[in-house]
Amino acid sequence: MTLPFRPRSRSGSNTATVDLVDVGVHRDPSSPNPSSTDPIADGSFAQRLVHRVSTRLGGSNTSRRSFLTRTAVIGSALAVGPIDFIMKPNSAYGYLCGTCTDGWTAFCCTINNGANACPPGSFVAGWWKADNAAYCCGSARYIIDCNATCPTQCSCRCAGGSCDGRRTCCAQFRYGQCHTEIACYGPVVCRVATCTVPWKYDPSCTTTSRTDNRTVDHGAPCLSKECGTPISQKYDALGGARGFLGRVTATEREIRDGRGRFASYQGGNIYWTATTGAYEVHGGLLTEYRRAGGVEAVGYPIADTRTSGNGRWRYTNLERGRLYYDRRGTGTFTIVGPFFTKHEQLQGIYGFLGYPVANVRRSGDNRSDYQNFSTGRIYSVDGRVVEIHGGVYALHEAYGGVHGTYGYPLGDLDLVGDGIGKVQQFEGGRIWYSPRTNARGLYGKVLDRYLANGGPGGHLGYPRSSARPVGDGIGTWATFERGHIYGTNALGAFQVHGSMVTYYLSRGGPTGALGYPTSDLDPPGTVGGRFQTFQNGTLQYHGYGTVTETP
Repeated sequence: MTLPFRPRSRSGSNTATVDLVDVGVHRDPSSPNPSSTDPIADGSFAQRLVHRVSTRLGGSNTSRRSFLTRTAVIGSALAVGPIDFIMKPNSAYGYLCGTCTDGWTAFCCTINNGANACPPGSFVAGWWKADNAAYCCGSARYIIDCNATCPTQCSCRCAGGSCDGRRTCCAQFRYGQCHTEIACYGPVVCRVATCTVPWKYDPSCTTTSRTDNRTVDHGAPCLSKECGTPISQKYDALGGARGFLGRVTATEREIRDGRGRFASYQGGNIYWTATTGAYEVHGGLLTEYRRAGGVEAVGYPIADTRTSGNGRWRYTNLERGRLYYDRRGTGTFTIVGPFFTKHEQLQGIYGFLGYPVANVRRSGDNRSDYQNFSTGRIYSVDGRVVEIHGGVYALHEAYGGVHGTYGYPLGDLDLVGDGIGKVQQFEGGRIWYSPRTNARGLYGKVLDRYLANGGPGGHLGYPRSSARPVGDGIGTWATFERGHIYGTNALGAFQVHGSMVTYYLSRGGPTGALGYPTSDLDPPGTVGGRFQTFQNGTLQYHGYGTVTETP
């Protein structure tokens, strides 16, 4: 606190100049309280203030000039804070802030870029309280002095605020309940106003109390009422300054979207809206929250920070996403928008995609956005949001991912229908998975023939290899549980199975004497027996594993 030096500015009796120190705002501690015999002592605070201001401004006459002068201060107060001035016991002078000659030090938010906290080069040095403060809904208001550190760099000057023009670095004074280990101190740099008791605001402060009610209504444009708000209640519930959030660095203020408010602390922020409630975001999660765009991009927090069941992750739920922090040090990530919706549909971190391992990125072809997870990926492409995971994801990546053979997924991994396997469709082919065969992919003529012959439900069963080049620069082939398929663009593709494929491979396969197949094996019961044709001959199946070749 800086005690008033009580400057006087007086002139003739006909002047309208008023010494506001004498209107009940800054009274010396030695001055007596208003006498009970004062004719207005029992009136309301506003009545007493109006009487004193009007008496000082216009004397006892009731001329038109006196009346207009008498209303000047009150009118200014109504213009700045009309509702609070009418409904709450705030003085007109409090709403009119202060001047460089009123004997008090400026508020910290005036000189500290709006932050209601001690600026760099100063420390919390002491405090006093003012009772029945409208700023705190009738509770006590605490004024904390920030004294300059040693060696002192600041010099006495006016704060220069448009409304709070009080002085800074002028009063060499210290109450001394805080940071008693700091012996050397400079002048009071500024004042912090808070409804939080000082020993919770800064754990170094003691509970030794001083009271000066003359400061109960001092104000500045950058100060907001705390007044038992949901944010201040949440802060208290989290331990106040002794909790993980630490001391206040900026009191609560509105957010530009008009929906909510937030306050800043050493370790994090508390956000509030009428629909979501008040919740904190702190540490690395707050850093990621800001990077992701904050409330404008991902909405307000809808719960406090939590720890995953396995203890590895810390996370914060948001209106349109979730923040994750890996305690093993891999990073902090945001799942937002369609990625968050998709991830949640797949049971979130407990589903087959697991935890995020990166934030959303743009693909190299500039066609899609995607996000990587511990066992897969989610793509947002061409208006669809699809996932790929596990063995299918690994195979897809091995073939060049979205820039390779199979391109982008057209849908999620789906059940085949036999209760055994799954299949996922891509722009350039399909990938099947079964516990017996793992993930295998087919494309081109081989895929066409496999589907035409019944897919996994046909004679061949699930693929045991992915489609791959024969090696002659002409054809492709793939192996299955009960046979092979060979194909070229010119001839098409056909399956070879059973004894036929054994004989065919003994003759060198597609690069041997017979060349590529040009038909499937005739079905059982065909007149004349079962035959299969190739580029350079025909094979006949006689039963019991017997195959003969006709060139």
